[in-house]
Amino acid sequence: MRLYGAAMIRNEADIVEAFVRHNLTVLDGLAIVDHGSCDGTSEVLASLAAEGLPIAVSSDATAGLHQSAVTTRLVREVFLRNAADFVFVIDADEFIKVRSRGVLETALSTLAPRLHAVVHWQTYIPDFAAVPDDAGVRERIAVSRRLAQESHGQYKVIVARHLVDTPGAVLATGNHKVLASNDTEALHQPNPHALLKPEVAAIAHVPVRSRAQFTAKIVIGWLAILAARLDHIGIAFHWRDVYEDLRAGRELTADRLTEIAVNYSLARSEWRRPDAVARVTDPFLADFELRYEHLGRRELLPILLAFAERLAAAR
Repeated sequence: MRLYGAAMIRNEADIVEAFVRHNLTVLDGLAIVDHGSCDGTSEVLASLAAEGLPIAVSSDATAGLHQSAVTTRLVREVFLRNAADFVFVIDADEFIKVRSRGVLETALSTLAPRLHAVVHWQTYIPDFAAVPDDAGVRERIAVSRRLAQESHGQYKVIVARHLVDTPGAVLATGNHKVLASNDTEALHQPNPHALLKPEVAAIAHVPVRSRAQFTAKIVIGWLAILAARLDHIGIAFHWRDVYEDLRAGRELTADRLTEIAVNYSLARSEWRRPDAVARVTDPFLADFELRYEHLGRRELLPILLAFAERLAAAR
């Protein structure tokens, strides 16, 4: 069985090397679209490719976020170019957790015909008070604990090869499921997927890692949604809410970052107090050497200005 990953990445220099090295302990290869990164992500990916790791990197310099179209095209290319059987569609802050490759293959081989699979999306919360804002990714993940129980009701998709035979099907924005078409109505229609047990496979998700990283993620992410004119369909509402906080001058303190991370992907009306949410220790990161952390650029303002220039040029 051939298992691949597909990802669309922008400005993830703090974590992208760990993302590649960890997920290649499970997958046979990764196809990555570098979406106009300017923080050192491109340099890290080039260095990893130069090592001979099985990654294929392409570029998309558009300012707007058209994730569904880009990832759908990318996944189809992976199936055709690599004879893949399944493709994990993941982001740079997501790490595949498996008991073993063999157990995963057995579960995937028993899927009913014409089904795709989904896996549990597990949120990991760093201890923001315990590590400095410029700490490395391994140090930050080492003090991260996952939520004992998720409330967002979202999963991450593993796409089966029969996508090739359904030309109208698309990946939903966020890579949570496969839709029958890109019509707006398809977003609200039931789409059966096979849910794998978490002891077979799950996705460790570390969306909030530092003040600078998360500020860039939210500002650039939400402006990219606006540039793509997708704000009217309700996607990335959690980005919008934090963006409005930042625009109003609300500071991202360690306590605030914890509150956001605990409630990531939840509507504000459903937020819970961090001290009321149980967390468990559940390490996931594979053992490997990080070689390119020095290539990341941590200064926030140059990253935001570079994206602002791209937006201005696009207009």
